[in-house]
Amino acid sequence: MPREGHIGFEDLNVEFGYSLDEGSLHFFTEEENRFRVEFRDFVKREVLPLADRIDREKNFDLIRDIIKKMGEEGYIGVSFPKELGGMGKGLVYQVILGEELSAASYAVAVTYGASAVLYAMPIVRFGTKEQKERFLKPIMTGEELGAIAITEPTGGSDAIGGMRTRAEKKGSYYVINGEKRFITNGSRAKYLLLYAVTNPYVKRHQGISAFIFPTDTEGFKAVKDYELIGRWGSVNSHLVFKDCKIPEENLLGEENGGLKVLMEGLDSERTFTSSQYIGIARSAFEIAAKYAAERIQFKRPIREFEGVSFKIAEMYAAIEASRLMVLRAARMIDSGLKATKEVAAAKFFSADLTVKICLDAIQVAGGIGMTREYPLERYLRDSKMAQIGAGSSEILRYLVQREIYRKILG
Repeated sequence: MPREGHIGFEDLNVEFGYSLDEGSLHFFTEEENRFRVEFRDFVKREVLPLADRIDREKNFDLIRDIIKKMGEEGYIGVSFPKELGGMGKGLVYQVILGEELSAASYAVAVTYGASAVLYAMPIVRFGTKEQKERFLKPIMTGEELGAIAITEPTGGSDAIGGMRTRAEKKGSYYVINGEKRFITNGSRAKYLLLYAVTNPYVKRHQGISAFIFPTDTEGFKAVKDYELIGRWGSVNSHLVFKDCKIPEENLLGEENGGLKVLMEGLDSERTFTSSQYIGIARSAFEIAAKYAAERIQFKRPIREFEGVSFKIAEMYAAIEASRLMVLRAARMIDSGLKATKEVAAAKFFSADLTVKICLDAIQVAGGIGMTREYPLERYLRDSKMAQIGAGSSEILRYLVQREIYRKILG
């Protein structure tokens, strides 16, 4: 029954994931839906009860424990090759993981994603048998964490053109010097998927390479962890490489062929990160919808006022549209199709709408939404990263129009 006065978050009794209705599930296979239900049970049991504590305490150790449990129960290995002990599933399954994890804790989701998706999937695609055995198995079991190291102080949106980290071949080793920043898991990762310039005398996109870099290498240092406005509990680091020697067998793919590794990885990365935004938006929507049904003002539940009810309707539409765009992109990639335009569109669309949904959810909740009694303020802090990380919304709009005009102009 609707209630007057203050409604504490514990009084709302929001059912985790209730907004996923039959219409949403229809676009996934029976097997995918079974996996979602099973994984959601894991999230409700292992992640949701700790989400607020992870955020308030900025507690990476709790995240680390959850990642280990995910490894023990086989969830990290969902898209790892069967010959390594994984499930051999595609990006659609990672999209399901991303949404469900983020609906509980974005900090856990980005820690998992940086390791099991951003670091691991390029090695799955381009790694040798020996590289997969050595550098993927500890990630799949949750024993170790990986990270992807692209961004530098001189290269953010222009990651390739601004890349200055150098890997110079000397005999059977590469010697690496440079810096990377804003690296999720950076100071806690056992391995980095590191991009560096190997030929400075050609156009930059023709002269970069990808390496698997163990962080116990002499000369490597994590100089600091950034304090972000959101994703509290996760780790984001500034890294320095000074005369770091790694063996030539740690080269991933071909020398000077790093662009291919990077670009194929980016589409998967952006699809996965988009699924995380849907999880954040979903939880904000669920709280707002339940609050609007129970909060009484002017002797009526506030859901009866169009200023509120229309926001709820728009949130629902935005989440459903975002989920379908992300699913389409994931299925295209799983089918081996080029999906740069579809991925970029899904990411900026879902990112921008997630920020709006979190703002609207706070507006529906009113004053109590501005407090830490409700997790809405956490969702809002977390959501802003969606418009910046893994390609800003502005850059992604540029990519979409570029692909459109490539087709029109030939």
